Amino acid sequence: MSARLLSKEALKRRVDDAYATEWGRSVAFLLRLTRDIQIAEDCVQDAFESALVYWQRDGVPDQPGAWIRKAAKHRFIDAARSSRTRQEALQRLRLLHPPNVHKEDVEQLDTLIKDDELALIFLCCHPAIAVTDQVMLTLRTVAGLPPRDIAVAFFAKDEAVRTRLLRAKRKIRGAGIPIKLPKSDEIEKRLHQVFAVIYLIFNEGYLANRGENATRPDLTKEAIRLTAKLLELIPNNNETHGLLALLLFTESRSPARITTQDTLVPLDEQDRTRWDHDVISQAFKHLERAVACELPGRYALQAAIAAEHSKATDYAVTDWKTIVLLYDCLLEIEDSEIYRLNRCVALSFSDSPLVALDQLAELEKGALPESHHLISATRADFLRRADRNEEALVAYQLAIDQADNTAVQKFLQRRILELITKR
Repeated sequence: MSARLLSKEALKRRVDDAYATEWGRSVAFLLRLTRDIQIAEDCVQDAFESALVYWQRDGVPDQPGAWIRKAAKHRFIDAARSSRTRQEALQRLRLLHPPNVHKEDVEQLDTLIKDDELALIFLCCHPAIAVTDQVMLTLRTVAGLPPRDIAVAFFAKDEAVRTRLLRAKRKIRGAGIPIKLPKSDEIEKRLHQVFAVIYLIFNEGYLANRGENATRPDLTKEAIRLTAKLLELIPNNNETHGLLALLLFTESRSPARITTQDTLVPLDEQDRTRWDHDVISQAFKHLERAVACELPGRYALQAAIAAEHSKATDYAVTDWKTIVLLYDCLLEIEDSEIYRLNRCVALSFSDSPLVALDQLAELEKGALPESHHLISATRADFLRRADRNEEALVAYQLAIDQADNTAVQKFLQRRILELITKR
């Protein structure tokens, strides 16, 4: 136990740091006792509230996470023995002696908690739960984001998010979904959904679908943290390395992709000296692990594409032919609309914008509504680069009308102004 007492502000920072790193581990640990996600979350939340009292009085413990888990366990046992309200139980917990944490206890539980934590991630991403609910449940139960923050990320009402979270938890309980690791022969299949949920979280943070802000850095950081956590738990999985490499390559560009006016800067205009090259170095290490197999997965291939951009000293020398080939490999794994769209972009540089326009027209015939603004903006860019400026103006305006994100609209409006000045 640290003897040095902290100011209220410093203490809150220490508790917040512990919350960020220990929430998911602690909920996973409590699930072993409670077998109910909501009860586990309540106990852990109470433990963190108790920490504000105990740590102010006694100092921050040497093992904050272990302290939280023991306090949460005490809370559960205490509540189970009493019919009093949650607040009354919390008050009693605060008056109890602080939990003693011994080194041997921590070492003994470490392996169990790792398995429990992995099981929790798989539980939140169970295929019986709707995909949007999987994302929300992962953000709440594994990452510890409060419902109000999840509501902001999804442009939903706080109460609506709470209802969806409650419904997902009831689904788990009502369907008898086991809170344990999938069988070894099911892990690979279930990992795909876990990766998809983490990637959805990252993409929503990297370019928010709607709203005034172009990005949500808290979500991109959380997706990277979750992937790194997953890698700690299953260190020899190549595709986990691939996902982490992809997220790191993409995140490394963040310092150069948004102006101070919250306007997007396209890849060809970004100042590459502002990219985070330490992060890029980390990404290459994970990419090396990701492709060290006969058939790299979809995230490894996407990371390889991102690596080609990171290798290039400027946009003009990007190896677009290699990128087109990598997209061809991706399309053999999954015939994805977004892969085809990105392949068109690569083709427009490796061949010509006009050739890419023909392929884009085919893609547009079956396009999903949520991708319409992307296709319209891509077509506008091809037309601009082919000097068909009047057609490009129409396409850019259509993309603006279809987009929901203000930062995207600002960027597209800038393109329109650039074309108008050329008249």
